[in-house]
Order: sequence, then structure tokens, then C-alpha cells
Amino acid sequence: MRAHVWTVATVIMTLAGCRDNGAGRMDSTHGSLPPVFPGSPLASTNWDSEAGPLMILATTAGDTASVVLPEATDSTITSFQGITPPIAALTFDLFGRGGKLESGASVLVLPAVDSSAGCSSWPRARVRTAVANWRVGFVSHRVIDVKVDSIEALPSADSAVLAAAITQTAATLPVAADPAFRGLPFRVRSAYSFTLDSVDVVIADIVRSLNEESNPRIEHLTIIGERPATSRGKFDAAYYARTAGAEESTQVTDILAVVEIGKDRHPVVVVGMESENGGRVALIERVGPSRWNLTWRSAYTDC
Repeated sequence: MRAHVWTVATVIMTLAGCRDNGAGRMDSTHGSLPPVFPGSPLASTNWDSEAGPLMILATTAGDTASVVLPEATDSTITSFQGITPPIAALTFDLFGRGGKLESGASVLVLPAVDSSAGCSSWPRARVRTAVANWRVGFVSHRVIDVKVDSIEALPSADSAVLAAAITQTAATLPVAADPAFRGLPFRVRSAYSFTLDSVDVVIADIVRSLNEESNPRIEHLTIIGERPATSRGKFDAAYYARTAGAEESTQVTDILAVVEIGKDRHPVVVVGMESENGGRVALIERVGPSRWNLTWRSAYTDC
């Protein structure tokens, strides 16, 4: 069972609520503390507390990070604007698709982003690191890395076999809601694989395109599949999510890292979900043989 964890900010909120009969209402003053949650706010968003109290995401500048506060939701993130996240005493292990890249990186909180335009953003931090290609950071010693292999790194014959197995899996899924994509060929945009004991796991983004000149559209299909390590056939679809729409605005899911969390070392895929104006990060957790669920997703940010 996952333990409930309180962040420093939540403790402060609770104490403030005891002094104020209006606790729980959002204060419109810039820099005010988030509202009081009933019970643990981490439990309300289903964040895996064994992963630590928060996480960091790399930005386009390799030494700058967004501090993701797991208790924030789409409806409450505006009340987190301008707060100082409780990270001063923490160090972080930095991960990419290739596994752990650095241990014990320290961080420095940066000034808050100007949110006067009405957009939502995470607090920012400077990461003291020389690593340029990290994607996500967890509080030190909380998670274990899993190295994944890209389909692009395989010999051409092996990559073709893997791509064929992935598209065969896609073909077994329920028919797309938009009939315009039916019968169109699948193309593997990206795919990453790793092994768990005697099981091969693949994580892929598969696309189908409708190239109408006046209205080009695209369908993205995110699949996690499993098969016995001795097999070269199609995968069992353990998880899938489909998005479709205009080519320039459809949500795209990218793999950031794969880690193991907790004493039982349950595997979790960390993904970024980006659309035209913003995005979020999410955890997809293995809950059983050929069964993965999206167990947590962050608030949406658009700054």
C-alpha cells in the first residue's frame, strides 16, 4: 500500500487553515499558498509517494528545470503560482531513456515566472549539472533506472522485424473512432524496448496520416506491449491511448524515462504529453502481466 506523504508546503497550508475560518478558499493574492486539501493531496491525485514528494523536468536549457508538484491539478494549479517549492535541502538523480545519467544533483530555486498573462506554469529551478540530455529527475535514491533500447539503434533487419510486430499489435486494437483513418497504414514514429525478467516490453508511438490538402490530420497511437522474451511475434497490448486531430495541434506522447519504484520495484514509464500550447507529464505503471495503467498525470501547463 502506498504511504501518504505531506510536502512542506502542505504542512504550512494546514497550519494556516487552523487560524483562518476561510481555509480552503483560493486567495487571489499573488504568491498565496495553495488551498487546503481534505486528507493527503498526493492521495487525491494518485501520485506514487514512494517516488518522492516531487519531480523535476528538463527544459530546453539543460541546466534549468520545471519543478512538478504532484498535488496540483488542472483546477488548482493557478493557486500554486509564485510559491517557493520545498527543494532547497533535496538532491536529485537525473534520468533519460538510457537510464540514470547523474546522481545527487543539487538545485537552486529561480524567480517565479510572470503569470500575469493568465497562463499556468511550474516553479523553476537551476540544476547544477554538466549533463545535457537528461529528461526527468527524482529525489535521490527514490527510484531505480531501467535502460531502454531505441528501435533506431537496432540493425536494419531487426528494426524491421520489431516494427512489423508493433504494427501487428496495433491492428488488433479496437477500431478508431474517426472512420477516416480506417484502412490507412501504420507507421512507427518511435519505439523503445526493454526486458523484465522473461518478458520483452515495447513502448511505441504509431501514427497514421490523412493528407488532405485543406485539412491534414494525424492519429497518434501510444502502445505498451508485452511478449515472452523468446518470441518474435506480435505483442500483447498491455496499454494503449489514441489521439487524433489537426496535424499541428494533436497531442504527442514522448517517452522520458523508465524507472522502478518502491520496495517491490514496480516498473513505471514516465511520459511527456505535449500539444500545441502546453503539456503535462504522466506515469504509466505496470499493474500485472500484460497490464499497464496510467496511474497519475500532472496538471496541464501552458506557459
